[in-house]
Amino acid sequence: MDFKLKIMNIYIHTFGCKLNKYESERLSHELKSLGFNITTLNESDAVAINTCTVTKDSDTKLKLYLEKLEKDKPIFLIGCYVSKKDSENNDLIKSKNIFPITNDEKENASKIIYENLIKTKIDNTKKSNLFFPQDQSRAFIKIQDGCSVFCSYCIVSHVRGKNKNINPNELYKAIEDASKNNYKEIVLTGLNLGSYNFESTTFSSLIENAMETSAKFGVRLRLSSIEPIYFDEKLIKLFNNKNNKVLAPHVHIPLQSGSDKILKLMNRRYDSTFFHNIVENIYKENEDISITTDVMVGFPNESESDFLDTYNVCEKSRFLKMHIFKYSKREGTKAYSMDNQIGIRQKTKRAISLNTLNSSLEEIKYKSFLGKNLDIIIESVCGENIYEGTSGEYLKVRLHSEEQLNKKMLTEVVAEKYDKRIILAKQIKK
Repeated sequence: MDFKLKIMNIYIHTFGCKLNKYESERLSHELKSLGFNITTLNESDAVAINTCTVTKDSDTKLKLYLEKLEKDKPIFLIGCYVSKKDSENNDLIKSKNIFPITNDEKENASKIIYENLIKTKIDNTKKSNLFFPQDQSRAFIKIQDGCSVFCSYCIVSHVRGKNKNINPNELYKAIEDASKNNYKEIVLTGLNLGSYNFESTTFSSLIENAMETSAKFGVRLRLSSIEPIYFDEKLIKLFNNKNNKVLAPHVHIPLQSGSDKILKLMNRRYDSTFFHNIVENIYKENEDISITTDVMVGFPNESESDFLDTYNVCEKSRFLKMHIFKYSKREGTKAYSMDNQIGIRQKTKRAISLNTLNSSLEEIKYKSFLGKNLDIIIESVCGENIYEGTSGEYLKVRLHSEEQLNKKMLTEVVAEKYDKRIILAKQIKK
């Protein structure tokens, strides 16, 4: 079938994590520069799907979505799902209208899409800059990809490949470029962010240097998920109160389990005491910092006692928010063939218990900020003179302002009331 287009309309759909969303934004930016129109699904001549395979549910959602698409429309499946090596994957991508682009090829996805649709070769030697204008209110910048840890439940390490790190100078230039495009906050992202290491520059050294550049250009830095094993003393001290205007007072540290037995089976390379010490040391640097986490329930061999250990660590850690997942078997991982798999009812029961704790901890954390000043990035307009945004502490905030506020704008507010997972605030006049 000849898919050559007269009008280059393409729809981009994203499954999965923030890293995938960032990569879809980059793909959109590059396709626009090649002459494509990024459109709705109904208006599109072709579809690009950035895939996720972190759980079985992720695979199911993708397959259900594909069933709804037009059978004669070219579909480019990109990323993690098509990077798996299994029979299910092979059967799916045999369809004549599906073009797989693996993670190894993802950097050249725009070139591959162009050449398949336009039937013309293009020179792809010039790469786009690390920073590019994005639709959201804060700029995401990917500084690392790949993972060599291989947790026993995780398929992503197998499909994303080995560690890849950008040159630090690229990041410093990207911060300057983002500032010139009026971004007031930058989110540093990667698959295993804390593992960053480029020649003699460690992750904590990179962040320390990036903070100096950010302070120079008036941009706030936010870090995405960092594994516990990468928190050295230098990194912890960077979250000190005096740095709040430069480094957002929020950090995401995946716990996964509070049971030392389960952590060992997961190949997580730390124990619950190590994790708790990191959390407490961060709170010592900044008592108002928000810490979020990932927690998995129902891992093979998880007893009631193991789950109680997890519950207790979560309660002691005073998290702002927990992302709670039920363990999902992934073929190709060590946990797939482990004995004593936990039933879905038990997983659900434990997830509900943690969700109840999550709501309680979240309310306590939000209320602790009432009467305090917050710096927020405006993200959306919700009505006449009504705006919503996110504070440095990762709190959702709504405010009424007589002056017109714009997305990406950084504004200072005072928290007045907590109402259903959001802070109602008053703008502070300068």
